[in-house]
Amino acid sequence: MLYEKVVDPNQKISRVEQVVEEVPEVAGLQSYEYLRSAANSQKEAFINGDIDELDFTLPDLDLDAVLRLRDPMLLALRTLMPNETNPKSEALYRAIEYRYTELFMLNMARIMNYDDSSGDEHYTPAEKSEAETEFKLANEALYGKPDKDVFSGLAQKKLVKKLAPKDSDDDGIRTLRAELGNLLGEIDESNYAPFSPDPELVARIGALIHERFDYLVDHIDPAKIYEVADIEQAMKIGLEKLGAIELGWDTKVVPHSSDLSTSAHQRLMEIGENRLALPGQELKGKLLHEEAVHAGRSINAEKAGWISAAYGQDGYLPFEESFATALEDAYNGKFTDHGQDQYLVAGLAYGLDNHGPRDFRETYEIMWRSNALKNTKKGNVSDSEIAKAKSSAFAVCYRMFRGTNGHQKGIIYLKDLAYFQGQEPVWNILKNVHTQADLDILFAGKLDNSRPDHQAIAEQIMSQAA
Repeated sequence: MLYEKVVDPNQKISRVEQVVEEVPEVAGLQSYEYLRSAANSQKEAFINGDIDELDFTLPDLDLDAVLRLRDPMLLALRTLMPNETNPKSEALYRAIEYRYTELFMLNMARIMNYDDSSGDEHYTPAEKSEAETEFKLANEALYGKPDKDVFSGLAQKKLVKKLAPKDSDDDGIRTLRAELGNLLGEIDESNYAPFSPDPELVARIGALIHERFDYLVDHIDPAKIYEVADIEQAMKIGLEKLGAIELGWDTKVVPHSSDLSTSAHQRLMEIGENRLALPGQELKGKLLHEEAVHAGRSINAEKAGWISAAYGQDGYLPFEESFATALEDAYNGKFTDHGQDQYLVAGLAYGLDNHGPRDFRETYEIMWRSNALKNTKKGNVSDSEIAKAKSSAFAVCYRMFRGTNGHQKGIIYLKDLAYFQGQEPVWNILKNVHTQADLDILFAGKLDNSRPDHQAIAEQIMSQAA
C-alpha cells in the first residue's frame, strides 16, 4: 500500500512524488479552474437587460472530479506525516494539505449549488445551508477576508466622495449620485492609509527588471494592438525564450473566459477567448506577470526537485500575485494600487458598510454606478461611459462571486483579495533588492518570501543551484 510505513525519508518522498506525477493536481490544484461557468458568456445580455438571471452552473465541478482528487490526496497525506524531518517531505505535506482544503471548499460549492433534479444525489436545505457556511469558512481560511477598517478607508475614497456635491448641472450625474447613496449603507470613518512604495524603489527595481527580462518581451511591438490569437502567439514565443516549451509548457485559448492565467500543474498558459485586445506595451507587462513570475518561479523550483514550490507552497498566493503585479509596475515605472475593486466587492458583499450582506446583483449595481461617476470626464455621463462602467463592474463581480449561484448573500470567492493583500509585504522585501543576485532568490519557487519557512525553502533551492 502507498501509505504503509516507510523508514527512509528519501524513499518516502519518492513515493509521494510518484503520486504527484500521476495526478499533478494533488500538489497543484487551482480551485478557480473548476469554478468557470456560463455566467461570463452572458455578460452582454445581463448588462443590456435581456436577462435578469445568470447561469452560475459549474460544468467542471461534479462528484467524480472531487473523488478523482480526494483519494490520491489522502494517500499522499497518509504517506507523509506532520513534523517530517526531511524538509522536502515537510514542505510537500503542507502544500498538499493546503490543496486538500481547496478541494473541500470546492466540494462545498458543489453541494450548496447542487440541482437535485439533475443527478442521483440529494441534499436537504439544511445540508446546503451548512455547505454555504463551510464554503465561506474555507474561503476565509485559504485567502483571508476583508477587514472593515481597510474597506471603510477604500470606500470613503472611492464611494463616499462620489456623493459629495459637485458643480455639475447634469441630470445623469445627480441621478447616479442619488442612486448610489440609496444603495450604500453607512460607511465608518477610517484612518486607513493606502500603501505606496517610494518612487526611487520602483525605479531601482524597474532597472533590474529591464536588465533581466527585456529579452523576454522584445518580440512584442509596443505600438501594435494584440488580439487573442496574437496574444497567444506572443505568449508562446515568450515560453520558448524562457526554455519552457522543452519542459512541456504550452498555451491554450479558453472558451467563455476573458482571463490570462497560468496553471503550473498543467504547464499551461491560458488566454480567454473573450479577452479584450491589448496594446503591445501593456502586453509586455502581462507577459512578465504570467511567464517571468508564474511560470518562471515554477520552472526554477521544478528543476531543483522541489515539487511543493514548483506548484505553489501553502499560502504562497498573495505574495506571488503581488510580486507579479510589482514586476509589471516596476517595468512600466509606475506603482498602481492593485486589487482595490476586488476588496470593495468583498466588503460590499459582506455588508461592511453596515448594510447587511449582498448578492451579485446588489453588489454589481453599486460598482457600476461608482465606476461611471469615477470615469466622468466632461461634466456629464455618456452612454458609452455607462456601458464601460457596467462592463468593468460585471467583470470584477463575476470573478468574486465564482462558486456561488449569484443569489447567496455574503458568500463569495475570496481568492482575488491576493492582489491587494500581498502588495506591502512584496515591496518591503524588494527594499532589500539591489542586485541581480538579490533578485534571484525571489524567483526560486512559488513561495511567499516574506515568510521565514518559505524563505528557508528558497535558500535551499538557491544552494542547490550554486
